[in-house]
Amino acid sequence: MRDTSQGKMNIEIAIVYFINDGILAGKSPATLEGYKYSLQYLHQFIKLQFLPQELSSITREVLSQYFIEGVKVKSWSKQNHWTQYKNLSVFFNWSVKKQLITTNPLSDIPKPKLPPRIPKALSEQEAIELLRVVSNMPGKYRFTKLRNKAIISCLLFTGLRKSELLNLKTTDVDLHNGFIFVEKGKGGKRREIPIEETTLKIILQDYADYKNKLGKISIWFFNGTFGTKGKNAGKLSESGFALLFRSIRFVYKKGIHAHKLRHTFATLMLDKDCDLFTLQQLMGHSQISTTTIYLNSTRKKKIEAIKKMTISLNE
Repeated sequence: MRDTSQGKMNIEIAIVYFINDGILAGKSPATLEGYKYSLQYLHQFIKLQFLPQELSSITREVLSQYFIEGVKVKSWSKQNHWTQYKNLSVFFNWSVKKQLITTNPLSDIPKPKLPPRIPKALSEQEAIELLRVVSNMPGKYRFTKLRNKAIISCLLFTGLRKSELLNLKTTDVDLHNGFIFVEKGKGGKRREIPIEETTLKIILQDYADYKNKLGKISIWFFNGTFGTKGKNAGKLSESGFALLFRSIRFVYKKGIHAHKLRHTFATLMLDKDCDLFTLQQLMGHSQISTTTIYLNSTRKKKIEAIKKMTISLNE
């Protein structure tokens, strides 16, 4: 029987229990990997300090030393410092809830502040150029060319996250009624996004029609290798998705990634006078404060505001 009294549980065992609870709670693999990395990094630090391998060893003083070493010796970036703090805070709050410790040892350590970041987005002209580049990229198979064009168009016209796009099922894309349904977005939220009719609907329809013509039957809308078996048979993998963006960067000659296209969608929507509440719903943000960061990045609105400064020197 392991000693699970307050503070006595082995750190490594506690980490395993914490990650398992995260799996049961439906946390994404990427989130859990982030937690695991931060906790293992801290655990290694404690080992090097020759401290007992129990939760009670992780005191405020130990954590202060850990963060000071990270910032001063390891030269952590502000983003890394903030991420480490956030991940460890989630773990310690869980430990308190499970009564493994009495208090969160981070509670008296100042939370690092991140400078406000303005999301980088493509201009409308750059987005058009990107679509042209993807449309004309060389490829051996017509299916792959149509799929790649559909993927980039979908990201630009819907603001989907990478994981949401990869997990789209064929039944989630209703081309007849013009909606894409995100069944499990970030935080498990469900939302629906209208399909833009002039460009996106045509591109998605071309891809879907050609896929059906080839007889490529899969529950997944965006397909990769059909030789795979099991529940992910035919699903476009993360590695296949990454390969697509590497190919685009090689031809496009500019830095491009899926999240930048999400930022582009949000910025262009605001430029087209979309209200903030509607954009929040389309983006799947839990808090509208998250959506407001895009107010700082819409250049067109700033230019229009300055143009309204009609002070005349001739009057």
